[in-house]
Amino acid sequence: MSGEVAFGAAISEDRRHAAVVAAGRSVQSGKVLIDLAPYYDHPRGVVARLAELYERHDPVAVVVNAKAQSGTLIEPLKNAGIIAVEPTAEDVAVAHGQFLDLVNDGGLQHLEQPPLTAAVRAGQQRKLAGAMAWEPRGAAVDQSPLVAATLAVWALLRYEELASPGVWTI
Repeated sequence: MSGEVAFGAAISEDRRHAAVVAAGRSVQSGKVLIDLAPYYDHPRGVVARLAELYERHDPVAVVVNAKAQSGTLIEPLKNAGIIAVEPTAEDVAVAHGQFLDLVNDGGLQHLEQPPLTAAVRAGQQRKLAGAMAWEPRGAAVDQSPLVAATLAVWALLRYEELASPGVWTI
């Protein structure tokens, strides 16, 4: 990855796994690159891992959906000095749409990591805020890597949009 990076974090529905996914731009292709390698293990280690990643990469955002299993990360992250972006239902719906658009347009690249690949293949959708979002409940495969990836991509695209020249006019 080159340039800016955003992190998304999610805890599985059964609370046995947590995923931290990085989103940035691929040096070779310029596509949005997602990487689960930053963390995929038990939730008890996610805050320490995010603190390490935060210090090393100075991300544009760390995103956690406070209205999901991951809401239990908000306070421990705050105590570790990381203020997580808490997306609204509308933000989650937009993130889902942007993620699918990138997939459909060939603008997303991933590293063939088995938990993320399995989550994408098993991904189901549900209605949310007049649009769609991922449905982690009842899935045969842990959806936390897919949810974390979607949030990280949303944060990166949001940052790129706001950081672009001409966004702010007087």
